[in-house]
Amino acid sequence: MKRSTTTIFFILALCTLMLSGIWIYFQKKLEQVDLADSVHSTVYDRHYVLIADDGNSLLWDSIYESAEKEAAASNAYLELIRPDDNPEYTLADCLRIAIASKVDGIILRPDGSEEIRGLIDLAADQNIPVVTVLEDDSASSRISFVGLNSYQMGAAYTEQAQKLLNPDFTEIMALIDSNASDAGTNLVYTYMTRLLEQKRKSGQLINITAYSVDSSSDFDAEEVIRDIFVNSTNLPDILICMDEIITECAYQALIDYNQVGNVDIIGFYYSDTILEAVRRGTISATIALDTEEIGRYSVNALGEYLSLGHTSSYYSVGLNIIIPDNATDFLYPVGSEDLNITSQTDL
Repeated sequence: MKRSTTTIFFILALCTLMLSGIWIYFQKKLEQVDLADSVHSTVYDRHYVLIADDGNSLLWDSIYESAEKEAAASNAYLELIRPDDNPEYTLADCLRIAIASKVDGIILRPDGSEEIRGLIDLAADQNIPVVTVLEDDSASSRISFVGLNSYQMGAAYTEQAQKLLNPDFTEIMALIDSNASDAGTNLVYTYMTRLLEQKRKSGQLINITAYSVDSSSDFDAEEVIRDIFVNSTNLPDILICMDEIITECAYQALIDYNQVGNVDIIGFYYSDTILEAVRRGTISATIALDTEEIGRYSVNALGEYLSLGHTSSYYSVGLNIIIPDNATDFLYPVGSEDLNITSQTDL
C-alpha cells in the first residue's frame, strides 16, 4: 500500500513538473510573439473612417487611394468601409459603427435623409468631426464639404450640351441617380435648365426633363434605361448622365439599340469603357471631378479641425472635361500606370 501511494505521488509530481514546463514554454513563446508584434506593428496618432456608400467602386477607390496617402503622411490610419460589401449594413449602420468605435474623424457622402443628418449631429456631439464629400448636407453639423457646388456642375453640363443643340428644337433628358441627395441633384438640374434657357440662341427651342434611375444596382439601371430606348416614342437628342454607372448603361443601350449618331451622351466620371467610348466619339463628353483632391482635402480638413478647432466649411475641387481630343491622355497617362487625373481643363 505504501509503495502504491509513493508511486502515485511520484506520477503526480512528474505530471505537475511537465505541465509547469509546458506552461513556462508557451509563456515564453507568447512573449516572443508579443515582442514581434510590437516591433512590426505601427502605432497611429489618429483613426479615420471613409464610408463608400454606393457601387461606384472606381470613384471611391480613387478617393480612398489619395486620402489614405494623405492620412499616412500625418501618421493617421484611414479605414475604408463599404456597405455594399455587407448587404445587411446600410450607410446609417456603418455611420453608427464608426461613432461607436470612437474614431477620430469620418468622411462620407450623405444621402440627404434625416437619419444620416441626425447621425452626423450625433458624431459632432461626441466630438467626432465629419467631412461630407460629393454631396453636401449643410443643415447637419458636418465640419466641411469637399466637392463642387451645384452651380459649377450645372454650368459644366450646360457647356457641353450647348455644343450639341439643334438649330430648331432639342429634346434633353437628364438621368439622375435616385440615391443621390435630392437637394444637391435638384439644384444641379435647376441651374442646368436655367443656364440652357439663358444661353440658347435665337430660334432654338429646348425641352429638358429629368428621369430618376437607381444606380445602386447595375441590373436596375440597365432595365430603366432599356425601357427609355425601347418604349420611348421620341428618344431624346441628348442624354445627360449624372452617375458613372448610369453613363455606362446608357452607352451600352446606345450600342444595343443602334442609336449611335441619333442620341448624344454627356456622362459623369470615367472608367476604361467610358474613356474608350469618348475617344471614339460615341460618348460626346464626360465630366470628372479631381478625386485626388477630394481625398487629400478631406483628410486635411479633419487634421486641421482636430489640431486647430476649425477648418474651411467648403473645399472646391478641380473639374475636368474629357472629350475625344483628350480622352487618350486619361486612357494612357504619360509617366503613370493608373488613371489619376492630371492637368486638364478646369472651369
